[in-house]
Order: sequence, then structure tokens, then C-alpha cells
Amino acid sequence: MLKYWRKLLDTARFFHLGWLLLASFSVILFILGVWEILEHQIFKETLEASAIIGLAVRGFLVFVLLAGWTIWIVYHFRIQLVDQLSVTESRYRNIVENSADAIITIGEDNRIQSWNKGAERLFGWSANETIGEAIGMMIPGKLLQSGELLCLAYGITKASEVKNYQTERLDNRGRTIPVNLTESALLSNGKVLGRSQIIRDISELQTIEHQMRQSDRLATLGQLAAGVAHEIGNPLTSISSLVQLLERRIENPDHIGKLGRIRANIERITKIVHELVDFTRPQATDVQAVQINDVVENAVGLMSYDNRSQKIKIDLELSPNLPRIKASPDKLHQVIVNLLVNAFDAMKEGGDSILITTSANASSVSINVTDNGGGMKPEVLDKIFEPFFTTKDIGKGTGLGLSVSHGIINSMNGSLNVNSTHGEGASFLIEIPKES
Repeated sequence: MLKYWRKLLDTARFFHLGWLLLASFSVILFILGVWEILEHQIFKETLEASAIIGLAVRGFLVFVLLAGWTIWIVYHFRIQLVDQLSVTESRYRNIVENSADAIITIGEDNRIQSWNKGAERLFGWSANETIGEAIGMMIPGKLLQSGELLCLAYGITKASEVKNYQTERLDNRGRTIPVNLTESALLSNGKVLGRSQIIRDISELQTIEHQMRQSDRLATLGQLAAGVAHEIGNPLTSISSLVQLLERRIENPDHIGKLGRIRANIERITKIVHELVDFTRPQATDVQAVQINDVVENAVGLMSYDNRSQKIKIDLELSPNLPRIKASPDKLHQVIVNLLVNAFDAMKEGGDSILITTSANASSVSINVTDNGGGMKPEVLDKIFEPFFTTKDIGKGTGLGLSVSHGIINSMNGSLNVNSTHGEGASFLIEIPKES
């Protein structure tokens, strides 16, 4: 029974039956009062004093009931509206504050008025540090000089919004961040009071796009290189054989010297062809359980016979008892040798030491090759693993060593990354999963 009474009360509350009953009662009293007045006016000539007082009291009560009911309705709906507005405001505030994107508002004087948590995460400044500051604090100087703020203001004036504008912003450390910016006007009665900006970090997106373009280029290059390697390889073998035959038959020292230079260049072309083949069609290798410390020591031992290593100190800090990895020891040896050769070349104009460390974590084993050479500029660093890209003098490098090394490590389900600052050396990190 109690369950049904509760259901009845909930239904009554939903349809505001209490207010309806009060209003109905008030209206009925009002109608009865009006009817009684009309009855006395039409059918009776005079009213007794007590009747007049009764009508007045009854009318006053009806007026009070109607006025009270009206005030209560207005008050109730006002409270209800305020609560709804509060809930809506809280909902939208949470959406803005907890957005993964930076959302800020800017006044007409180009000063920041609001700063959400996404902006704090992206740029590093807190709301207290930025509100009231000029928006120029987070815009690179070159963009300020080029008039970016004026361009955005023009877009707001013409269309009330600027969508998906790719630009750059500065964080609290002065680091430049590529961003996608959408700006909208804040209007009140048709008047622009300021503008809002939604700023999204697109660093990772640009990296993915770069990798996709790189993959497309490598696929196209691979098809081209495979054909070129095949077409060049066979004639080179014939030319090399003929040169060696002429060297044995000709006695003129001058001619023999020229033939020697021809043979050296043929060998260089042959090396490039072999690297092209390795790059485009990695050869099947013997994959086995490998202890990377042994591979590192063998590679360093081999490079110790290189004349360039005589002036360079190679330090090893190899963690003992590292878990084995599943890899090709020969290919891994080739990668480490390539990294050492690049380090030697990088230290021709400065630098005298290379540090090789090995370590392990929960899922992978790492090799870190660090030199104190000249390092790399950002524009070089972006292209370091591209095939045929080299900073060496003409004839000194093919630009395939690091590309081939990158492909070898990828084939082992590992990664090869580089970190370098111009003038401070470079560090190459190899990470390969543990043997499962």
C-alpha cells in the first residue's frame, strides 16, 4: 500500500496538483463572491452591514489566496530556472575546463581573460600567471612582426571566426609548439566584446604525417632503387672485370694509375648498389638469441683498427647479465659499426670521445651510442634517416648507412632514435624487445 501512496505522491508532484488545487479553490471562491454580489445587486435593493463586511472579508481572502498563489508560482519557477542555469553553467564550465585542447578568451585590448586547464597543460603557465597579460607573450616574435594578430583580427571582422589556422605558439620555456587554432568572436547585441581561441597541439599529428610521407617516399624509392640496382649491377661486373684484365696487360704506369682510379670508382658504385639492394630488399638473416654486450664489444674491437679511432676514446659501460634479444647478430653488428663510423666523421672538427652504454627495462634492451662531436642542426636532425641524405663531402658517403640501420632495427621490432643539439654532440638510442 505504501508503495502505491508514494507513486501517487510522485505523480501529484510531477503534475503540480497542489498548485492546481489551490488555484482551483481560489478561482471558485472568486466566482462565488462575484455571483453573490451580482445576486444582491440585481435581486435585492439593499445589503445589510454584516453582509457587506462578509463580502469584503471573502474578497480579501480570495485576493490574498490568488496573490499568494501567483507569488509562489513565480518564486518556484524562478528558483527552478536559477537551478537549471546553474547546472547548465556548471556543465559548460566543466566541458571547457576539462577539454584536452587549450581554450582561452581574449578581450578587445588583446589581453587574456580566461585560461583553462588544457592551456595550463599545453603551455605550462597557470591561469593566475596569464590572466590580464598580453596575448603576445605566447606568440613567436617572427609571427608578431609579420602581423599575425592583425590578420586574425581581420578574419574576425569579416567572418566572425577563423577556422583551423595552423601556426605556432610559445610555452613557458620558450619552446615553439605547432598548433591548430580556431578563433571566434564573442558577441553581445551584435557588438564584439572579445574573442575565444581553441588551440590544439599538432606536434604528434605532424610527426605522423611526416612518417606517412616518408613511408610513401621510401616505397617509391624502393621500387626505383631495386630496378636501378639490377640494371647497374650486371654492367658493373663486366666493366670491373675488363679493368682488372687491362691492369694486368698494360705496363704504362700512368695508364695503370688511371685504371686504378676507374676501378676505385667502380667499387664505390658497387658498394652503393649493394646498399641499395640491402635497403630495398633486406636479406634473410639468421635470427637467434643474442647477448648485445658481445655484439657491442666485437663491433668496437673491429673499429679499433680504423685509423680514425686512434685519436678517439671509446668508453664502454655495459650492464652485466642483460637478457637476450631475438635478432641477427651480423645485422646488429652492422648497425653499431654504422653508428661508430658516423660518430668518427662527426668528430673530425671537434670531439674526442664516444660512450656506449647498454641497459634493460621491463620490456626491452637498449644500446646508447653518444659522441661529443659537433652535433646536428634541427633541419639535419629531421632528415637524418632519409635515404641518400648526407652531410659528408661528395664521394665520402652514400647517405644510406643510417637508413639501412633504421630498417634493420625496425625489422627486429625495435626502434632507432636520435637526440642531438648543435655543438653538443649526438646520441643514438637502439631499443629492441627482449626475447619472449
